[in-house]
Amino acid sequence: MGYIFEAEIDIIRNTVRARTIGEEETIRLKDILLADIHPALKAYFKADVEHLLEEERRQEVRSNRLPYSLPEVARLLRQIDLLLVYYYQFGQHDFDIMLDHAVHFQFNFLCRPQWTLLSFIFENQRRKGASEIERKLRYCVDYPYYTEIIKRYMEERGVAEMTYEEFSTLLEKIDREIVSEHSSVELALMARPMLKFIQAGQPRLTDSSADSRIPINAAIVFFEDKKLNDIKERLEKERDLNEMGDMTLHLLADFIEKVRTGNEEATVEFPRHRAQPAPADAGTPTQEHSAVGLAPSTESFFKKQPSKLYSDFYDEEPMAPPVEPPPAPEKVGNVSASGNGGELADIHTLFTPSEQKAFVRMIFRRDDVEFREAVDRLNALTDWTEAAEYLKGLFVANDIDPFSEEAILFTDKIQSRFTQSGGNEQ
Repeated sequence: MGYIFEAEIDIIRNTVRARTIGEEETIRLKDILLADIHPALKAYFKADVEHLLEEERRQEVRSNRLPYSLPEVARLLRQIDLLLVYYYQFGQHDFDIMLDHAVHFQFNFLCRPQWTLLSFIFENQRRKGASEIERKLRYCVDYPYYTEIIKRYMEERGVAEMTYEEFSTLLEKIDREIVSEHSSVELALMARPMLKFIQAGQPRLTDSSADSRIPINAAIVFFEDKKLNDIKERLEKERDLNEMGDMTLHLLADFIEKVRTGNEEATVEFPRHRAQPAPADAGTPTQEHSAVGLAPSTESFFKKQPSKLYSDFYDEEPMAPPVEPPPAPEKVGNVSASGNGGELADIHTLFTPSEQKAFVRMIFRRDDVEFREAVDRLNALTDWTEAAEYLKGLFVANDIDPFSEEAILFTDKIQSRFTQSGGNEQ
């Protein structure tokens, strides 16, 4: 996609450099993850460092007489690996190479997700193991329904490996189902991650999806990737006959509506402000709205859509960014409770509804009961040191990245219970 986004690629690379390594000789991955850059670039850097460590671990020679499989040992080894990843250092040259790969990969994925996933995951091979597919999905942040459905598909069917053809068919079925269940406006808004990625490298501006413009060639490639050839051909006609170089998402939605209805007078109402998601069942296929042409076993699978289906179309209430950087995993600060003996707040009251929903989904694997039990356990503690130790164990047990946005915010919320009444950090 470099030929379409050549100028944008240069701007993003320069902006990311300025916000991260700058003129320094080196930078740690931890500092990249805390920088004000697009989450997709952070995910790419982190996934690549994790892969490097995994390759090194594979080459290690371990004696079978040493108890590496003990839960206590395995837990400590995971903590060591976590530290090795976050404190990995990039030099200027390595950073530039990785950044260039990350930016080009992201534009390819945003414009041609099916093609990019197939090419990236399978390379020149005809089949890949499930673990390797899941590893490579870590590089992909946008369009989360792909990752969620693919992982759930492999897990529920006990898939050990997939062929190129099987994976390609699955991607096509995912897109076909998504397209069939969403309006012209929602299909146009699926291109919004391109705009957000471009805007992440620019000065902060007010985002109006109705007025933002994308290159028409990017939209053509996007809908060609989804096998929506009628829409692709209509956009090519507008480009060639009317010399249209870019377009607003509102205009794109109008063109999609004209193609889908066959009515050249058709227009759509486009949200100019933050739209509200449709009811939960509106985006979920039912018995009457199953995917057309799917085999019965696959068809029943697609009736269970991911709960975050609308995440690419509408913004949820944003989670408050953490003020403090995340604590290093190997050291937890000792913060006492309030010195005036005041009653500690109920942790349940510290979360907004959207925060609680995010924590249940991202930290507690959608298990609301486990979330409530953990909060009740934390409510019974009176000292931040004990709470911090409990959180460390919780993150390890649930395989949660303590530097993820949700984990940082969850930790900050819990810590505020012990410090808001005047506690002092030591």
